[in-house]
Amino acid sequence: MNRVNAKSKFFEMFERNERPLGVFVSCMDPASTEALADAGFDYVVLDGEHGKMGRVDVETHSRAAAARGIIPLVRILENSQTLIQAMLDSGAQGVIIPHLETAHDAQRALAASLYSPVGKRGMCNACYAGGYQLDSWPDHVKASNQNVLVIPLIESARAVENIKEIVAVNGIDVVFFGPGDLAAEMGLNFTKDGDRLMDSWQRVKDAAKEAGKYTLAPRGWGFDDADILIAEMDIQMLLNAGKAIVQQYKQ
Repeated sequence: MNRVNAKSKFFEMFERNERPLGVFVSCMDPASTEALADAGFDYVVLDGEHGKMGRVDVETHSRAAAARGIIPLVRILENSQTLIQAMLDSGAQGVIIPHLETAHDAQRALAASLYSPVGKRGMCNACYAGGYQLDSWPDHVKASNQNVLVIPLIESARAVENIKEIVAVNGIDVVFFGPGDLAAEMGLNFTKDGDRLMDSWQRVKDAAKEAGKYTLAPRGWGFDDADILIAEMDIQMLLNAGKAIVQQYKQ
């Protein structure tokens, strides 16, 4: 059975004053998840919003992640109960919800992610996450309800305005600051006007800290004081590495 331990692993790292580092994965071959695990990343975010990851892809990557000891999360397309359930049944250990703007949105996502009595996630043992058997079902329910991560993506002015209410929701332990869409909404150039996002970032950090919650943010754009960091997309890493090799070769 797929062992659900995302929240426990992250919290253990926090206790050791370590910050989890992850990477977005858009390459469909699960070998990419294996390679990134071997490189030392702590988690991957399988991209089902801007990437092409479907439930079959999430399952193959989740199997690869389990074999290598890395946590698989998935960024989904929308805050949909059926989509959340499908991705968790396929082995993802957490969902990142884009364009989440209110505490009610967060509660909806939590209800879809957790089993009864705390949520409304549908029961199915005949899937990868469920282990294809009933004997261990109670253990799976307990581990899932304790460890599945539901992570709001804070990427609009309304979400920033409501951040205190969002982080106050019991079960929301991490919020993801999304500067790209937030900058676009504010009419800013993300690569040039990042300093003008700092007021919003500070509000998110302060609210999370006050509520005893954690922040996640993209690495290298001025938000590196987040509790959890994520590097660029795997395909961007490939591009940058390729450019460096070609540049060195042509010197």
